[in-house]
Amino acid sequence: MRMKLPILSLALLVTLALPAQAACFAEYRASRQNPVQLAYGVAQIPGNSCSAQAASQYLQSRLSRSGWTLQNIVSTVTSNSAPANSGYTGGHYLSY
Repeated sequence: MRMKLPILSLALLVTLALPAQAACFAEYRASRQNPVQLAYGVAQIPGNSCSAQAASQYLQSRLSRSGWTLQNIVSTVTSNSAPANSGYTGGHYLSY
C-alpha cells in the first residue's frame, strides 16, 4: 500500500509532462462557378496526418458539399492554436 502512492504520483507526473497533441490547420484556395467566386480559407484537419495530401482529401469532400471546388492547399501547420489569418478569409475561417 505504501508503494502504490509514489508509483501513482510518478505516473501522474509523467502524464502531465507529456506535451499536448497539436492540431493540424490548412490554408486553402477554393472556387465556385455561376457566378465565379474565389475563396481563401483556413480549416482544421482531423486525424494524425498533417500533410497537404491529407488536407486535400479532407477538404475536397467538405467543400464540395457547399458547391466549392478545392483549387490548392497553400500550407499546413501543426499548432496549438489556429493561424491568425482570419481577417483575410472572408467567412471561410475554420468553416470547414
